[in-house]
Amino acid sequence: MKEHDIFLLQGSNKNNKKNYLEESLVLISKEIGKIIKKSSYFESEAWYMNKNTSTFYNRALHIKTLSSPMEILEKIYYIELMLGRKSKSITDKNDSYEKRKYKDREIDIDILFYDHLIMHSSILTIPHPLFHFRRFAIEPMCEISPRKYHPVFHITLLEILGLCADKFKTKRI
Repeated sequence: MKEHDIFLLQGSNKNNKKNYLEESLVLISKEIGKIIKKSSYFESEAWYMNKNTSTFYNRALHIKTLSSPMEILEKIYYIELMLGRKSKSITDKNDSYEKRKYKDREIDIDILFYDHLIMHSSILTIPHPLFHFRRFAIEPMCEISPRKYHPVFHITLLEILGLCADKFKTKRI
């Protein structure tokens, strides 16, 4: 079986955020694959959420896995459920992302990249379709893999960071 390089983004904005990220890291290592590299924690304003929402802690992970994208997605749902996440939905999926109101969460795990795969299905898109809009995802990824090539845009993540128009504040902690 072939090993695959995947990149995930963890996020939390409830209670002890670092604890949720660490607990999910243990489960990711057990369920999905070997952690090769992890970014620092990054704190960011809540992206398109209510103004009084707690800040998020995020971290990017580089993982080696034998699992397929759909198997990884299933394992992510399991991990999120184990850590208390009730739903992965937003309030109105028909709105543009600027109008969507995301919900507070104990843990959120997104698949950002899977090898150089480009995939579109009704439940999963790889690379993550909003990655290039989200400074809170780009900055941690640039810390662990700045020269990674984006298979859709054909530029590096560092170049994407330079082009990112996201004005939500993000800082390494």
